[in-house]
Amino acid sequence: MAERIFIREKGESFVDLTLEQAMELQDLRFCRVMPTSVVGRWRITDVGKVGVAVVTGCELRVVPKTPLENIVFMASLGGLQLRLGPRETRYGADTSIPVAIARAFIIALDQATRRGLLKGYRSIQESASVVRGRWDIPRQLAKRPGIPLPIEIDFDDFTEDIDENRVLQTALRVLARLDGVADALGHNLKAMQVLFADVESLPRGLQLPDVRLHRLNQHYAVPLRLARVILEAVSWTHHEGATVGGTFLVDMAAVFEGYIANRLRSNLARVGLDVSAQDRRWWLDTDRSIALGPDIVISRDAAPLTVADTKYKVLGDGQGSVPNSDVYQAVAYALALNVATAHLIYVAGDVVARVLEIPAVGVNVHVHALPLAGTIEQVELSVSALADTLTAHMVPS
Repeated sequence: MAERIFIREKGESFVDLTLEQAMELQDLRFCRVMPTSVVGRWRITDVGKVGVAVVTGCELRVVPKTPLENIVFMASLGGLQLRLGPRETRYGADTSIPVAIARAFIIALDQATRRGLLKGYRSIQESASVVRGRWDIPRQLAKRPGIPLPIEIDFDDFTEDIDENRVLQTALRVLARLDGVADALGHNLKAMQVLFADVESLPRGLQLPDVRLHRLNQHYAVPLRLARVILEAVSWTHHEGATVGGTFLVDMAAVFEGYIANRLRSNLARVGLDVSAQDRRWWLDTDRSIALGPDIVISRDAAPLTVADTKYKVLGDGQGSVPNSDVYQAVAYALALNVATAHLIYVAGDVVARVLEIPAVGVNVHVHALPLAGTIEQVELSVSALADTLTAHMVPS
């Protein structure tokens, strides 16, 4: 059995590793590994993900600064029907981040498939002896000119083998191969695998299909979100970088950003405001050589009112000060969008909430410290209060 070592997400940790293990850990690209004056002892800082990292003969578990139950809740983008109790999310020998998220995924998937799998139309291309659907003459001539059979045809098949189910089936396949996860989920995982037996998996190394939610697949929203978190945690879509079996690392910056954007969207919709996430339409200069991608743009009738960036990061001992680079970025966003305010949203304990006035350009940068350490209800109330604060400081351009 591999040695188990716990490291902290916040601050620094000192662990005993061989040179080979330290190099493998560095190759995972989620933390900084530096030697100390003691041979074989390494300093680990700048941890960017939480979960389990596996290197030769060793398993490192990142102890998150955010309660595990809240991580699972945010990863599901706040699926209110998805609640895991303390027993399911106790961080220790029996429960880890992979197991907790996997259990949440299975619960959400079970709820979404109570009436069976979603079906839809999928375009099929195949060779056949009879015409079904459309005869693809150009493909026929390209593949077998002058030969009448078989016929190259295209048709739309009403099937369970659609993109939504393929994403879910691939996540199930990944979980079944993770050490400890299959045992923890037991027959529930196997039952889901049977349900998705006729659905194909997605190939590794390719981007996941862009599944858009609509009236017919809205009930898949939570399991689809968790499936994407799972596949990202095991680097399923990555072409480069280490992808070690058993490694399951959740990008908390992405989880935090997605949750905040989702919750602000639902809160601000009630007052007629629109929220767009990862808006890539903006440029800092007229030649469009400096691209901008703010995490959150809040607008009314397509006119931006304010801009925000989420910052889930572990800051050093700066007495709660905000990194200069973050402020520069916020000011650039405000100038590009021609708004008077910009917001930086951190996790409480990293910075001190304040307002930074930038008189030279007429922009105020509001720094927020959102508490994530309380109960889910407290986190939800904090985000609701954040939405109210954002609207209070909006100044029409």
